[in-house]
This record gives sequence, structure tokens and C-alpha cells, in this order.
Amino acid sequence: MAAFADPDDVAEVWQPLTPEQVLVAKALLEQASLKLRLAARRRGRDMDAMVTADDLTAQAARVAVVNAVKRVLMNPEALRQISETTGPFSTSKTIDSSLSSGELYIESADLADLLPGRSPVRSFRVRSRML
Repeated sequence: MAAFADPDDVAEVWQPLTPEQVLVAKALLEQASLKLRLAARRRGRDMDAMVTADDLTAQAARVAVVNAVKRVLMNPEALRQISETTGPFSTSKTIDSSLSSGELYIESADLADLLPGRSPVRSFRVRSRML
């Protein structure tokens, strides 16, 4: 199955990719697309059919997988903090937690845009009547 985006989509919103980053981005886009398909399946939906049927859904799927890949590429080593010392000067930076995990994941906001509504699983309650 094809990814919902390509490395050029990632480069458009981030920076030009090196040849190595293009290869990594391609693999990560396929993995992110799989995660999106599985999330849809858990909700009783077919993401490929949804993307084919609606351009807005196709764009939202592309944004979701691109954002997931961009988070990984921005911090490939999953660093949480960076400290640099040059002579008597030192600087320290703490990386945003959404980048520091190093995990490939689809944001819950992106899932809510793509798969709104309730789960197809429902529950009910039966009240007994006393005669």
C-alpha cells in the first residue's frame, strides 16, 4: 500500500532533505500511513476508501503522516536536553516533549480530524421490571 505522503511533502514543511533523510522519510511515511490505517480499522473505517472518496480527507491524512515523520526527523537521536560548552560559555536547551520521545506517532488531534465521532462499539443497559 502506498504512503499518504512522500518525502517532498515533508521537505515542503520542514527543510530540504539530504539523500539519506529522503530514504528515512520514505520508510517513516509508510509506517505512519500504516498506523493511520490501523487506527481507522479499529474504529470500523477504511482509511484508503475515505482518502479516495474525499480530497479533504486525503489532505488531512497527508498532514497527519507528514507531521509524524517531521517530529522524528527533527530529533533523530531522541535527545531530551542539549548542553554545549565553548570556552567559558555554556548553553543548555530542553527539547519539546513532542520531539524528545523519538517515537513515530499520529497526534490525537489529527486522528480526531480524520476519524470523528464515536467508536462503533456501543453498550446498553437493561432495566429489569419488578412484577
